[in-house]
Amino acid sequence: MAKKAAKPAASQPDSAFVDLMLVAADFVHKCGGLEHAKKALSDASEFMAKAGNAASAHKALEVLESLKAKIG
Repeated sequence: MAKKAAKPAASQPDSAFVDLMLVAADFVHKCGGLEHAKKALSDASEFMAKAGNAASAHKALEVLESLKAKIG
């Protein structure tokens, strides 16, 4: 019987977790700290819930962006 390699390759779930943690760290950094990131995430979650779905939320942001461009 052949023996398995001594060093197992990183599993896909482990890789996905590492990727998620890197994105989370970048988000926290861009928000200015963990407390600000938690508040931003809470606000975004509330916005998404009120919008009903991601497409509606995206459309609302596009409308705001358009208005901002028109107003200056």
